[in-house]
Amino acid sequence: MVNKSGPCLEKECSWCCDPVKVPALFPDDKLPVDKDGNKIWHERNEMLAPKDDFENTKLKSYKCDNLDEKTGKCKDYENRPEICRETSCLKEKSELSKDEQHKKVTSREFLRLRFK
Repeated sequence: MVNKSGPCLEKECSWCCDPVKVPALFPDDKLPVDKDGNKIWHERNEMLAPKDDFENTKLKSYKCDNLDEKTGKCKDYENRPEICRETSCLKEKSELSKDEQHKKVTSREFLRLRFK
């Protein structure tokens, strides 16, 4: 099982899952499920577009059942889905330090495109 490193725990960061952000064409059949087969991500009534790449990038946003909104931590970190384990805001071959990479990603601003 892949388990990319990230500063999630050490920096108490939940940026990538509050809300969950995936490409607009992310297939529904890839949504993670719990041990009973129930989806743990629920689509929000919005799309997100990064301010620095508004024209080219649109993201679906989801609420995750495993996110503790008070602490920002995953309620089931050890058993989190594969897609969560494969996610990281850090790139191994980056010239930037881990702190610089984390700051760059988490400071990215989004426009919320709401729909009914």
